[in-house]
Amino acid sequence: MKVIVLLAFLLVGASAWTTKLGRDPTETMKGLKCAICTATLELTTQYLVLHPEPVSDFVRNHLCQLFNETAMNFFCNQMIYFFGDTAVAMLLNQSNADTICQTLMLCENPSCRIRPTGVLEQNLEASQSFKPTFKPGVEKLDFDPWAFLQELLDHLSVKHLPLLDGDGDRYSIYPTLRGYMWRGKDCDDSDPNIYPGRKENPYPDRDVDYDCNGIHGTDPETGKTWEDLLCGNTTRYGLGIVGDSVGAHFSIPPEYLTASKINGNTFNNFVANIANEFDLPHQSMTTGFMNDTKETPVRSLYKYMLERNRCNFRDYQNIAVNGGETNNTVVNIQALSRNTTKDHPMIVVMELIGNDVCLGINQTTPPDFFKDGLIKRMEYLDTVLPKGSHLIMIGMVNGSLLYDYLHDQPHPIGVTYRAVYDYLNCLHINPCPGWLNSNGTIRHMTTEAAVQINNQYHAVMKEGRVFNNFDYTFYEFPAIEIMTKWISQGGKPQDLVEPVDGFHSNQLFNALAADWLWENLQQDKPEWLGEVNPNNDRIKQLFGDQGGYF
Repeated sequence: MKVIVLLAFLLVGASAWTTKLGRDPTETMKGLKCAICTATLELTTQYLVLHPEPVSDFVRNHLCQLFNETAMNFFCNQMIYFFGDTAVAMLLNQSNADTICQTLMLCENPSCRIRPTGVLEQNLEASQSFKPTFKPGVEKLDFDPWAFLQELLDHLSVKHLPLLDGDGDRYSIYPTLRGYMWRGKDCDDSDPNIYPGRKENPYPDRDVDYDCNGIHGTDPETGKTWEDLLCGNTTRYGLGIVGDSVGAHFSIPPEYLTASKINGNTFNNFVANIANEFDLPHQSMTTGFMNDTKETPVRSLYKYMLERNRCNFRDYQNIAVNGGETNNTVVNIQALSRNTTKDHPMIVVMELIGNDVCLGINQTTPPDFFKDGLIKRMEYLDTVLPKGSHLIMIGMVNGSLLYDYLHDQPHPIGVTYRAVYDYLNCLHINPCPGWLNSNGTIRHMTTEAAVQINNQYHAVMKEGRVFNNFDYTFYEFPAIEIMTKWISQGGKPQDLVEPVDGFHSNQLFNALAADWLWENLQQDKPEWLGEVNPNNDRIKQLFGDQGGYF
C-alpha cells in the first residue's frame, strides 16, 4: 500500500495549488504534514481490518517493500525509523490517527481532527501518556522529503509546456509531463516546422505530414497530395482551453483512499498520474480524445469537432492549470502555441470556475480586477490566434451546490464530507474553503462574490469589444442545468462529483457538459463549426486511425 508517498504527492500538489492562490507556503506545509500523517494512519487501520496481520509486522517489515523507487523507499524507511515505534505502540493501544499524529508532533493544532475525540479510541488517557521516541544520536533526516516533493511538483508545473520536447516546437512524442495528453502528438520531434495545426507545408517539394493529422502521400491518379484533396476545401479549427483544474480535469482515483479497493493493481498508473499533475486532460470535456466506454464516458468538444472534420485530428491544446485564477492565468495563457499566419484558426474555451472566490470573502478577486484580467487575456489571444478564430467564455460555478448535496454523504476515507471539509479548513489546506465549509454564511457570501464576477462577463459582452482575429460568446457554467436534468432522470448528485475532493466535476459530468456545450454551439453559433467534411469516410478508408494517439 503506497500510502505515504501517494499522499505526499497528492498533498504537495495541493501545496503548489494553494501557494499559487496566495497562501503562506510554510503554513500550508504544516497542514500538509498533518493531513499526510492522519490519512496514512486512517488507511493503515482500515487496511489491517480488511487484511489482518500483526501491526508491527506490517509497519516495520511490509509497508516500505511496496515502494520500487529508491528515493521513495528511502523516504518511507526514514519515516518508519523515526516514528515507527511510537506509531505501532499507539495503534496497538487502539489510539486513533488524530491522536497519534499529534503525539508525533506532525500535527500542531489539537483542535484539527478528522474524527471527534474518542472515536475508535478505547483508552484516551493511555494514548495521552505516549511520548514520541526518536532514535538516539539522530537529529534530522538525511534530506528534507517535504522540500524534495515540493521541488518536483513545482518543476512539473511552472511553464506548463512539454518537459520532453526534442525540437522545441511545444509539441511532444511523450504522453505526460505536458506532452500529447495535453496537446496534439508531434509526428516529427526533430523538426520544429512540423507540428499539429500547421496550415501550410514548409517543404513544398517534399511529401510530409506537416500538420501531424495522419493524412499524407499523393493520389496517383491526380498527382495531388491527399492533404489537398481531402482537407483543402474544408474549414479547419484547432481546439484549445485556457483555465483551471476543471478544464484540466483534476481527478484523484478514489481507490487510492479507499482501503477496501487497495490491491496489487491499484497503483499501476501512479507515476503517470504524478507526471500529469493528477489531471486527465485526455478525458476532459474540451480536449478529451480517449475512446468512450460505459465505465469511462469520454465526450468532448474536440471529439465532436473531429467527428465533423477528420482533418482536425490531433489539433488540440489543453492549457488549463490546477489553481488557475485571474492573476496567474494572464501568465499561463502564454503557453498556448499558435502562429497567426502559419496555423489554422482555433476555437478557444476560456474558463475560471472558482479559484477567484474559493479562498473566502476576504480574499476574493475584486470584480473590476477580474474584468481587467479578462480583457488582458483577450488582448493577448488577439496577438497569437489566426484570423477567423472564436472564443468561448464560460462563467463561474455556483459551488454552494456541492455542500448542499454532499455534506452528509460518506467520503471514501470513512467520514462525512462535512468532516473532511472542516478538517482541511482547520489545517488551512482546503482547496475551496469558501464553498467547502459548514458555515452557511461563508458559503452564501462566496456565491454572491461569484455572481459579481460573472457579471463582468456580461459587462464585457455588452460593451461589444472588437478584436482583429476572433469573435466571442459567453455561457454560464451549466452545473445546475446538468445536475437538475440528471436528478430528474433518477440519478444522484454525487454521481457527478469527484469522490475524493468532493469539489471537481467527474468524468460523467464532463461528458454531459461536452454534450451541452456542443448542442448550444450548434444552435447559437453553427457558423463557427464549419461544414461536415464530405471526405471523412474516405479519410478513414485510406488512413484508418490516422496514426492514433499512442
